[in-house]
Amino acid sequence: MCLLTAKAQYEFREENLPEEVSILNFASILNTGSEVLPLSKIIDGKQTLPFKPLSGQLGNLGFTSNNFWVKFQIKNTLKTPLVYYLQTAEPVTDNANLFLIDANNTTQIQRSGDNLDFSQRSLKNRKTLFKIELNGGETKSAFLELKNDGEKNTLPLLLISQERFLETTYSDQLIMGIFYGILAFIAITYFFFYFAIKEISFLYYSLYVLFVGLCQFALDGFYHQYIGTGNSWFNLHIVIISAIFSCFFFGKYSEIILEIKRKNQRIHKLFNPLYIALGVVLVGIIIFPFFLKYSYPIINILTLFGLILIFASIAVIIYKKKPIDLFYTIGIAILALTIIMAVLMNFGVFPENFFTDNITKLGIGLEIMALSLSMANRIGILRNRKEELQNIALQKSEEMNDMKSYFLSNMSHELRTPLNAILGLAAIMEKESNDPKVIANCEIIKYSSHGLISSVNDILDFSKIEKGELELDKSEFILHELLNKLAISAEKQSHNKGLKFNFYSSLDKEMVIIGDPIRLEQIIYNVLGNAIKFTSKGNINLEIVAEAEQNMLLLKIIIKDTGIGIEKEKLETIFDLFSQTNFNNKRKHGGFGIGLSIVKALTDLHKGEIKIQSELNEGTTCEIEIKYPIQESVKKPITMYPEDDYDLMGKNILVVEDNPMNQMIVQMMLEDWENTTVTLADNGAECLETMKTKDIDLVLMDLQMPVMDGYEAISSIRNGLAGINKISVPIIVLTADITKATKDRIFNIGATDYMNKPVEEEILYKKITTALSAHHQSNIDLRIA
Repeated sequence: MCLLTAKAQYEFREENLPEEVSILNFASILNTGSEVLPLSKIIDGKQTLPFKPLSGQLGNLGFTSNNFWVKFQIKNTLKTPLVYYLQTAEPVTDNANLFLIDANNTTQIQRSGDNLDFSQRSLKNRKTLFKIELNGGETKSAFLELKNDGEKNTLPLLLISQERFLETTYSDQLIMGIFYGILAFIAITYFFFYFAIKEISFLYYSLYVLFVGLCQFALDGFYHQYIGTGNSWFNLHIVIISAIFSCFFFGKYSEIILEIKRKNQRIHKLFNPLYIALGVVLVGIIIFPFFLKYSYPIINILTLFGLILIFASIAVIIYKKKPIDLFYTIGIAILALTIIMAVLMNFGVFPENFFTDNITKLGIGLEIMALSLSMANRIGILRNRKEELQNIALQKSEEMNDMKSYFLSNMSHELRTPLNAILGLAAIMEKESNDPKVIANCEIIKYSSHGLISSVNDILDFSKIEKGELELDKSEFILHELLNKLAISAEKQSHNKGLKFNFYSSLDKEMVIIGDPIRLEQIIYNVLGNAIKFTSKGNINLEIVAEAEQNMLLLKIIIKDTGIGIEKEKLETIFDLFSQTNFNNKRKHGGFGIGLSIVKALTDLHKGEIKIQSELNEGTTCEIEIKYPIQESVKKPITMYPEDDYDLMGKNILVVEDNPMNQMIVQMMLEDWENTTVTLADNGAECLETMKTKDIDLVLMDLQMPVMDGYEAISSIRNGLAGINKISVPIIVLTADITKATKDRIFNIGATDYMNKPVEEEILYKKITTALSAHHQSNIDLRIA
């Protein structure tokens, strides 16, 4: 066999075991062009092959369809075995084969790459990864065979420890989930807007976001992992196809936004050759397989040409002193800078490192945010135009109301589903980490996520207020627990702003009242949030005065701050929709401007009173009075399970959920409990089949699922389709749908309990143990009877 030189050998030493390290400087590469050389010819040593040393951080190979061999040697100087992961090429590499040869000339082969079905990869990961195992004192020679179809390729040759690999996997899932979640949400949102107002620019923008996100999804290896797991022609060409369509739709979208056809016919005519060239590239890769290797640099060039046309159009508009959308211009500038850097890196002109290799995602994220703000401005422009014709505007308004309700309902579900994963991961990371910085970052994620949930609730309530559909629920709850939870959250937020938070309460800690805890929490959260938002120094006071008389509780909530205050002439309109004293405050402090109007509507719905006193630059005092019936005879739920520890004492919980991320979060949460078994089902049909073959003690049921949804699954279980002995098994619904109609419906068909996403571990444990205990007691009662 061919022995490698000492310079090509990386040694693991006991005094310096790395978490991750690039061994690029210890490797050499052979470019065999179109010739495919077998391993035997590489290692037989009969001829000297022109291997060249590698260097740098990422080993940029540029656009290439050539065959490459990379060789290096790894030695474990320790007496104990080592296991590392080796990250080699780009996730979209077509073929990557690693041959590890030990001292006995035994060859271990590992395979990866898009040309393989994902299930056939040696290591099931979106990245091109291989597992390196070394016994104590063992040396292995590594030969890496690479082949691509013309895409850009790099060779980080990064060795990653098992612990580091796990950490980066979790952080990647969180960051990538947020990134692609935002892109998906924006694409869906503007797709809805297109159907609502029939404006083609929203469709082009939505499709642009969709395809640019799909392109990144494929480049990161997620497409091959989750969608196109096989090696079909379409799956192998998804990157270039999505790049072509994203370029086309961005051009069409920009033409409309800049009104190029009306403002400059010459530039408009130049867009047609661009679209034709994109079509030629698409036809070329379909008809002529060899054309694929040329298509990647061509698309980069066409993208630059399109940007030049757009900048020329912007320059003409500015020269003619015509108005232009600022957010669009900023978005284009960010996109141009991102693409220029990416193209220069692709051609090897721009120096490449780990930061610049990931600049695309940052650039795309900032660009999409700017362009989305631009599209929001466009909504206002279009609305103003259509208001000129009253009859048409009235008809469109009615259509928009229906679409808005549908959109807001879906938006709530689409936001709460990823937020469940985000909050779940943040809670798990916070629980498992001892790093104060990680814990602090997790707290920020939780505050931000809860703030987003509150904003979504406000928007949904705003829609219900308009239609007169807002209603209060009635349930028993311990008032002190709700207030204490809000106080803890407000104290942390105040502390982050350098404010002092004081909480005073004369409330009986065990008192149970009857009312709507979600709406009460919403009232206090909004007022407290305003107090913290508009206070830059001083303190925030939350005082609870409880006066019980007969079976009624008069609850007085007094929130006082030392903030900027409110002008006296503005106090009368402070509860109006979109009121925030002035628009400068909106820009400075943020918010939708609907929080206090919803507080007033909810207080009125409680038949309560709200008063505000304020002095400019001195502070504001808000006093809310609401009456609640007191529940005198309170029966504490009987539980057979520990209350100071999470222990289900051997129970098997079936999680029915179609979203893989939410499955993972709930599974990780439950498996962290003592003596708890978790079983997964992707939909209602799988749930029924699982219950027929396994002993399931309780079901956590999602509602919106393919094949069979949660409603049908609950009805089927209660009707005995999962087995006669499973009819009474407890079912707790976990859903992102927060409407009262949904809650009423699931109880009518036999659900045991109900819980909104995002899921809080403490509440989930209480609901599960209460349901299990009640089910156990009912079985005992039946036996006695």
